[in-house]
Amino acid sequence: MPNALAEKRNWIGWAFFADLADALLLTLSYMFSKTVTEQYPDKEKWQPYSRYRGQHFLKRDDEGEIKCVACELCAKICPCYCITVVPYEDEKGERRPQVFDIDMARCLFCGLCEDACPADAIALGQMYELSTFTTEELVVGRDALLNMPGKTETGGGVVGARLNTDEGVRVEASDQEGYDWWRNIRRT
Repeated sequence: MPNALAEKRNWIGWAFFADLADALLLTLSYMFSKTVTEQYPDKEKWQPYSRYRGQHFLKRDDEGEIKCVACELCAKICPCYCITVVPYEDEKGERRPQVFDIDMARCLFCGLCEDACPADAIALGQMYELSTFTTEELVVGRDALLNMPGKTETGGGVVGARLNTDEGVRVEASDQEGYDWWRNIRRT
């Protein structure tokens, strides 16, 4: 009986060694293959998939009014307490947010605020360029959230872009159809 146990251990050891050898061969094949470099931000920019959760944006209804009813459910469900909502009543008697701030430095981009909103007023967009020099600039207010770009129908490709430093540092993507970046990665 002890001999069968020793044979089993020997077989398991060879299986792990074969997996290790396969992994090392894959690593070596990538080491000596052509590298894939995206020319960001000068010539190319990656468009995230539609399911990507980037910077928040607020939606408007058909009349152009903000959809948010200032129920503060998004602020209550937020695990990092980065959303501040101060409600007020407008001239029509409807609740609207007077202050709607999101501290992007604290946000986890978990999407719970999007799920909790009964009016479907807040969503996570596809904007991923959130770099700033100070953390105070990462607190985004209501008006800025209303002007954020929303989600696009397609994504996952690389589109043409150019770096614009006229008014701050911005990367502007072109409207042309992008190529599939995944095709450049070597596969076994």
